Amino acid sequence: EVIDKFQIKYDPSCKCIIFPVYDEHNKLVMLTKRSVESKQFYIDKNIQKPVYLLNNALNNNYKTLFVCESQINALTLYTYNLPAIALFGTGSSHQYDVLNKSGIKQFILCFDGDEAGEKGIKKFQNNIKGSFINILHLPPGKDVNDLTKEEFFKLLNDQGLKYLVFFLF
Repeated sequence: EVIDKFQIKYDPSCKCIIFPVYDEHNKLVMLTKRSVESKQFYIDKNIQKPVYLLNNALNNNYKTLFVCESQINALTLYTYNLPAIALFGTGSSHQYDVLNKSGIKQFILCFDGDEAGEKGIKKFQNNIKGSFINILHLPPGKDVNDLTKEEFFKLLNDQGLKYLVFFLF
């Protein structure tokens, strides 16, 4: 269902999953790839990166979003019926500008449980204005995809964030 919804494809010639990436105005701006044989992403460095899946969130008038570093993590959260976006890392000034203008009122950060993720949390907090920011601290060395659905929801509950999920719909 999520694969169809977001038009995810597979290219056997490079053994990669292909992700169409749209900007906040629903314009296709790039295609990214991820190898199925490794965790290697292929993202054009010459294109100003949009916020992955923000167009879907805006089209559905979501006011609360989970924020991840990678596309795969955001898509996993959609399989849990949790609207999510991805920053292709920890975000750029362009992406933060777009998010500040988006009208999204609350973000739940799900950055990876590593040093880059911790720096990304601080970066997000320093760049987003006028929105509530909650942080789901992932276990050291883990990202969303390293957890089962049950582990993810237990983490939400244990960190006092489970109540936020009820306000998503």
